[in-house]
Amino acid sequence: DMEFYRNNGERIHYEIIGRGFPVVFLHGNNLESGYFKKQRVLSKYYKLVFVDSLGHGKSGDVLGKISFSYLADSLDELLSYLNIEKCLLVGHSDGANLAIKYAALHKERVAGILANSGNITFKGLKFLPRYACYFEEVLYKTLGIIFPFFKRRAKVSPLLREDLNIPKEVFSKSNYPVIVLVGDHDMIKREHSKAIADLFPKGKFIERKNQGHNIPKKDSNYFNKTISKMVSYIQSCTK
Repeated sequence: DMEFYRNNGERIHYEIIGRGFPVVFLHGNNLESGYFKKQRVLSKYYKLVFVDSLGHGKSGDVLGKISFSYLADSLDELLSYLNIEKCLLVGHSDGANLAIKYAALHKERVAGILANSGNITFKGLKFLPRYACYFEEVLYKTLGIIFPFFKRRAKVSPLLREDLNIPKEVFSKSNYPVIVLVGDHDMIKREHSKAIADLFPKGKFIERKNQGHNIPKKDSNYFNKTISKMVSYIQSCTK
């Protein structure tokens, strides 16, 4: 377990296991890198980098106003410090949104993206989850008045409503592989996930039957195989 301090003093907690091609894992809202427990077996083959986003897990609090571009810049500072020139970004939920925003801002470091159950606009969520996001934010704000634990959660829950506002043409010349992976019982609208895949020339939409919003945990074999296939593809292209 390692700590990295940004130039502005913010503290990012991360962990590196294994060696080989770098795969960077980005977790969802109000979760932490421990979410990817079932992906740790991949350290036999690759260098895995697990990051707790600012304001989450063992990382310190956000000093500025939180947004995906803010988190993307903090991630870039970390990857630069770690001398990671190219990596596969694996993001779940808000982590998928972060991976896409990162690619829009720092494309030179991106070798591929596995975007699992992300939504680049709030409207991309189905009705009930959208309602739940508002409820969660109000609940955390209210409880945060009394409990520091919820105060911290309230600070990052606005990310759930953030639209990424990425112009379509940003990715039009990208040549790295992108897989948008969702479950058929996901909280993301199907056409929204397809539209995300369509932003990328090498984007592919995959829907897993009988799966919901937690494929990395519930369908980990498939998820891990997808990561391996993506790394093999990336390595075959760079030879």
